[in-house]
Amino acid sequence: MGIGRSPWHSAIFAALLVFAWPTASTSWAQDNTPANPAVPPDAATAVSSAPRLNLIDRQRMLAEMLAKALCFIDLKVDKKVHRNQMSVAQYVFHSTLEHLNEGSAGLELAAEHHPELKKAIEDIKLSWVNYAEPLNSWTGGRWGKAQFAIKVYEVDEAYEKQLSEAIALYRKVLVDAGSVTQDAAAAILAAGKQRTLTQQFSKQFCQALSGYKTEVTRDNLKQSLALYKDVTKKFVAGAKELGLTEDQPGLVLDNIELAQATFAKIEPILISALDGNMPTLEELSLVATANVELLRHWEKIVSTYVLLN
Repeated sequence: MGIGRSPWHSAIFAALLVFAWPTASTSWAQDNTPANPAVPPDAATAVSSAPRLNLIDRQRMLAEMLAKALCFIDLKVDKKVHRNQMSVAQYVFHSTLEHLNEGSAGLELAAEHHPELKKAIEDIKLSWVNYAEPLNSWTGGRWGKAQFAIKVYEVDEAYEKQLSEAIALYRKVLVDAGSVTQDAAAAILAAGKQRTLTQQFSKQFCQALSGYKTEVTRDNLKQSLALYKDVTKKFVAGAKELGLTEDQPGLVLDNIELAQATFAKIEPILISALDGNMPTLEELSLVATANVELLRHWEKIVSTYVLLN
């Protein structure tokens, strides 16, 4: 389902990636439009529950993308591309928080009325200040200041935990309300976790090379890679525990196959880093490029499950 974009966003995303907005006939140019007050809140929420679950889950990936891009810039790998990634990820992250609570006609989201969900988003906004402070110090004309990068990494670890808790809360509330099925929620969030892992293991790979908590980071990278590969196999098999069936949509199977081919290109580089080997500049650039390609495939998979809900 095609989604329109304004010229500014089209230019940015052509250089970065396509974030699929799985709602009917929406436009990126409309995404700052307040929710239509004429739409009954309960009806609008019922329509938008699966996209809402996708949006809160995607916040975790965007936070990982920010830290990953910062790290690759510090390693002087495709600096311009990664600066663009940071700018876009930061903008989308912040605007999505507004859409989740205030609603958006462009995304067909009603304003949030559930008190626990509203509070979860407000808490994330408050915590964002802790993330943005070192991030802005690092980007404010002082690229490469190690102390600010390290602070971002430290805050990122705590923020990831908070976002994961918010995702679990959204899942419980929406499933309990019957506005998204157990299987749909499981499939959306399993594919969403894969989407996050593409950025997370790329970040960990980069951090290990940069000397940030080297042994701990290598161990985290090893775990992330194992999880990514294990869940990919479960998607191929249509694992029931992920809310899947053996009869998967063709678009899902096609993108899993493409993701596997892309991952195969960089897996030896990632594994080599676990042993303390330093990749070549060409290999670093390949990982930097391929992780976005992987992200694009899993974004399409998530969007397919959202549309099927």
